[in-house]
Amino acid sequence: MTTNNVKSQLPMHDILKTCAIRVKRHIPEIILGIIFIIAAFIRIWAAEISSGPDVVQFWAFAKVFQTYGLDFYRYADAQLAIFPDKGWGFVYPPIWLLILRVCLFFAPSSQVTYVAGNAIANPTWRLAMKIPIIVADLALGLLLYWGVPGSKRRKVFFASLWLLLPTAWFESGVFGQFDAIAAAFLLVCVILLIKGKDRLAFLAAGLAVMTKQDTLFAVAMIALVCARYMNVRRLITDCAIAAGIVAVISIPFCVTGNFVDYARSIIFPGSALGYQNPLCFSFNGISALLTYLHNIFGWDTVALISLTIPLLICALVFTAILCVKRQITPLQGALAGFLVFVGLYYRINYQYLIGYIPLAILLASQTKYRSERAFALALAIMPSLWLWLADTPWWFHDTKPGYSWVTPFFRHLGLLARYLPDWVYVTFAGVLTCLSLAYVVLVFTKWGSRPIYPE
Repeated sequence: MTTNNVKSQLPMHDILKTCAIRVKRHIPEIILGIIFIIAAFIRIWAAEISSGPDVVQFWAFAKVFQTYGLDFYRYADAQLAIFPDKGWGFVYPPIWLLILRVCLFFAPSSQVTYVAGNAIANPTWRLAMKIPIIVADLALGLLLYWGVPGSKRRKVFFASLWLLLPTAWFESGVFGQFDAIAAAFLLVCVILLIKGKDRLAFLAAGLAVMTKQDTLFAVAMIALVCARYMNVRRLITDCAIAAGIVAVISIPFCVTGNFVDYARSIIFPGSALGYQNPLCFSFNGISALLTYLHNIFGWDTVALISLTIPLLICALVFTAILCVKRQITPLQGALAGFLVFVGLYYRINYQYLIGYIPLAILLASQTKYRSERAFALALAIMPSLWLWLADTPWWFHDTKPGYSWVTPFFRHLGLLARYLPDWVYVTFAGVLTCLSLAYVVLVFTKWGSRPIYPE
């Protein structure tokens, strides 16, 4: 008698019981699948009907790259007539530029129109440009599921924490900033190191740095932590792999004589040092406070803001020394390096926070210290609170007539069309800075633990 005949003779309740057991066994995956679909839907839904000045400027960068090719960085200072915001330059490595060119391939007829003096990108470009960011954003959730240790339920919880995080939704689906792509490469680097695949990890590290420079702070601390446990030859090989990625991507943009322009774009700050107005978009507590004091009392505090640069350099050097001296993990080192940058760099924009949030979530899933888990989760969740303090509906200001329900819907969620007094944002930035720097101090004094590496 064949197996199929035996199954056909089983009582119906036995078949249902077998199916129920199988379904129960895969409940965590089913839950994650449902959450993943919800996360993808809310991001793609927002992508087409929301826009901001960055989305429009990215369109102009893509058009200039299409026209001038590898000479792009000669014009990266955004002085050409095509740029809606003159002087708002492209200050990033080439990976995002290459992605923008691919996006333009799928939206060749996209245009920018001017309504009441505001540049508006059409929905085709918005969707085409945001799709790669959304893909990286959703991939971060799957990467966390892969990297989180323990049971499937535990994996689903921490992966869902990212997928349903309001900050993640806003950055990819609304704001259209590409930091999730760099964060995905950085998270791959850390997870691969944990799994003992260090060469692939440093390849991912090189890709992260060539997507967004701020990941370099985390990558540098990872390399220094590895220096404590790896043999010298293997570490040099790993670093050479990362450097090779940087060279392979950079050289084509320099061979046409663009070396100075290229270096200026990716090394120097994108904005001049000064007061951080408007304060609702300033997320460094020190510079936000000094700007607020200037606005309220008229004090000249620019000199004090400028001191954050040498302070940042000293803090990074000190952190680097401790990464070698103390027994911490690469994940802790990466998070500490990124948080030093967030805590002390004079101009922290909202999108910069995306870089450390997946690291914080992964750390919360791994640490044996409850206090460190609490710190990591607070750092991961806190940026989302800003969406309830700012004018989130503004990003949907030119929605189609069929989406007139968007703003009232946000109102029911508490996302109101208004900004609060500046002191609210200064306080928010101050708390975020204090949490960031407190973690850096505590990770070297309280939470260090010896990692294990394969030789």
